[in-house]
Amino acid sequence: MKKSTRLLLLLLILGVLLAWPIRLLMGQLETEPEHQHMQQLDKLAEDFYQSTKQGDVERSRQQIDKIAELFPNITLPVTIRIESLNAVTQSILAAKQMFASPRVNEERLLWHATQVRIAIDALHHLHQPLWKQYQSSYMNQLHHLMEAAVQQDLNQFRAQFDENYYLYLVIRPGMGIHVKDQQMNTIDSAYDSVIRALRHTAPDWQVIRDGLRQLSAAMQAAFGGEERTAMGGPYVPASPYMLIFSVTAAVVLTLTYVGWKKYRAEQHA
Repeated sequence: MKKSTRLLLLLLILGVLLAWPIRLLMGQLETEPEHQHMQQLDKLAEDFYQSTKQGDVERSRQQIDKIAELFPNITLPVTIRIESLNAVTQSILAAKQMFASPRVNEERLLWHATQVRIAIDALHHLHQPLWKQYQSSYMNQLHHLMEAAVQQDLNQFRAQFDENYYLYLVIRPGMGIHVKDQQMNTIDSAYDSVIRALRHTAPDWQVIRDGLRQLSAAMQAAFGGEERTAMGGPYVPASPYMLIFSVTAAVVLTLTYVGWKKYRAEQHA
């Protein structure tokens, strides 16, 4: 094979190898402003939660107003279904309405602030979202619920079930971003069956226990399952600088190889 043909083939291979990292580089540079906006939203949500936890209601009002203003104009880093988007939006609107009320309950305010914090965190952190940190508390509650159901202690069961259901509602908007539709439907269906059974004066405890077992299996799968991400496939460097380094390294290595081959050819001429 002639030298010119080999060089042309080498350059063609180089072009193919560089096409992927260059495309990723351009894509990341284009999405950098959106990433910054998401970081700003995540920081606002954390400040909102902390100020509510500290009892600074006025500052919390300001923060939730900023969140409600920023969220509709932000480009989300992941593709989520419309139900999940609505759940996050409703959590923000409900918190804004609650904090605007002249009569506020500190416990209820913290509940709303926690829900918003977890939901926005789930949008920003795909691999270790905050809602997964509630696994131990949630599963422990389910264990106590099953004990109360076995003992058929209705008063104790109702109190513990309300506590468990409130916890689920807190983390649900965040869960819906990562957990598959079928799993979320299974969890909601299990809760519905238990709630319907509790409406009767003498509930069917077998139905309740079956619902709790269904909940336990579905939630274990949700907490332990892999997160859904918007991107899959080959390894993607985490920052544009890594992509630039990869492209530069590929170019330098190729040019070095071409220079070495040329040097060898001259030596043997």
